[in-house]
Amino acid sequence: MAKVAKVNGGAVEAAQEPREAAWLEQHGLDGRTAADAAVVRQAMRAWGLVRRIDELEEELAERKAELAQAIGTGRSLVVPGVCRVSVSATRTVTVGDADKLRALLGERFKDLVTESVSYKPTEQLIEMSADGDDPLAPAYRALLRVRTGTAVRITAEK
Repeated sequence: MAKVAKVNGGAVEAAQEPREAAWLEQHGLDGRTAADAAVVRQAMRAWGLVRRIDELEEELAERKAELAQAIGTGRSLVVPGVCRVSVSATRTVTVGDADKLRALLGERFKDLVTESVSYKPTEQLIEMSADGDDPLAPAYRALLRVRTGTAVRITAEK
């Protein structure tokens, strides 16, 4: 049931009370213990903060995308005494099909690919995939995934 209407960023939302009595549970055991009303209020305030932080993170991501577009990669906006916004390009290369790449590389697979939960190509393999003189370069590229992005870092400016 709604208790008080609050304005949050232009939208009106109702402050909610728990729909039923709150309780404490012991992990791994059955049974419940009634929760103290003050602890429930703290949990409700904390949940409100989590929701606000999520909304702010979403808004920050939007602002960073806009700043990246306006500033451009490899540049920084300096606001003296306030902040610096630096924009840089990012790149991640992963292995798309480890079995096919293993068959293609043969014995060299262990030398050119770091094996863990996922496969990550070495810089040497990435260079080989970009080598116009290597006849297997197109096959290497077909088995690698390249993700690019933009990093926007905002720091205090002195």
